[in-house]
Amino acid sequence: MPNDRPVRGVLFDFNGTLFFDTPFHMEAWTKVYMELRGEKEQTPKDDFFRGPRNDALIQVIAPQMTKEERKACSIRKEAVYREICRKNPEQVHLAPGAEELFAAIKNQGIPFTLATASILDNMNFYFEMFPLNRWFEREQCVYDDGNYENKGAMHLEAARRLGVPFQKCLVVEDSTKSIRQAKENGAGKVIGIGGKETHPGLLRAGADDCICDFREFDLRWLE
Repeated sequence: MPNDRPVRGVLFDFNGTLFFDTPFHMEAWTKVYMELRGEKEQTPKDDFFRGPRNDALIQVIAPQMTKEERKACSIRKEAVYREICRKNPEQVHLAPGAEELFAAIKNQGIPFTLATASILDNMNFYFEMFPLNRWFEREQCVYDDGNYENKGAMHLEAARRLGVPFQKCLVVEDSTKSIRQAKENGAGKVIGIGGKETHPGLLRAGADDCICDFREFDLRWLE
């Protein structure tokens, strides 16, 4: 593989990108938010919950909580989320076109991995349910283990694990915050994913192109 090719690594977000689970997360976050802030307070819009690590979100929702209390709250929220997933098995599958894209990228000899704000328990759940080990090397995947300030730091670590300069990476994200961080850190190309109504916001955040699912992914973006 020539070292001067435009894209030498691909970094995938997972939630809302490879797994369209946003409604599950929103249901779990709504439950936790109402418990922490009171049922009479209106829950923020979905974008409030997208991108940041759980600890950072919980700190905004309930700034009075200690670090240990935030960790326990995060574990509870994700347990609620996984239970919702298990109750909806027909919706627990990779996004359309994802596996075909994995095969095409692998055929081109380009390494790829995950950079996700999911915690360890969820990573274990995903590797079991999908199973992801058909496509991803577990030790190369980056997840929220408490060592990263934000999603941008996760992108940089994922590129390091692939042995690829971040400037040569293509990043796929559904969050405006994560897209903005990827661009600020110098990602080679950023693809936003989501419904058509989200595309203007993703482009404003810095996405170079947008897709609704991976059937729309243009392989020329890798060349």
